[in-house]
Amino acid sequence: MTRLSRLAASAIALAALFALSSRANAAEGPTPGLWKVTTRVSRNGATLKPDSHTSCVSADQLKDPGKSLMPAQSSPEEKCARTQYEWTGRKLSWRIECTGRMAMNGGGNIDFDSPEHYTGKITSAGSFNGHDFDSTIMLEGERLGECPK
Repeated sequence: MTRLSRLAASAIALAALFALSSRANAAEGPTPGLWKVTTRVSRNGATLKPDSHTSCVSADQLKDPGKSLMPAQSSPEEKCARTQYEWTGRKLSWRIECTGRMAMNGGGNIDFDSPEHYTGKITSAGSFNGHDFDSTIMLEGERLGECPK
């Protein structure tokens, strides 16, 4: 897996968990437990095969998404900052800018139709080591049940 693929995979996981965690501030936050996230990635015009992974989201992670999901970037090579954030109680949207070896602008939105399901879209465009890229990631999250013990 290339560094860009690892960064994109990390961004997907963070965005999905960040979306879940941000929902905790609404009246009916997401239910902690085992979540399945399906991603459909289109990068530089090529559509990749859909991928799914599961993640356990604890009640503690839902309390403070900033600490658990968006830790401060300490790498001197890459720095990212959230430039916009809005939570309406049902929809989450954000923008992010990164500088360094991976210079990019991106953003996303998540729409929660229940505490156990969401859909979303993340877009990004930029340059990594001199190679331009643009990416669209479609997300769908679904709570499967309790986390395995």
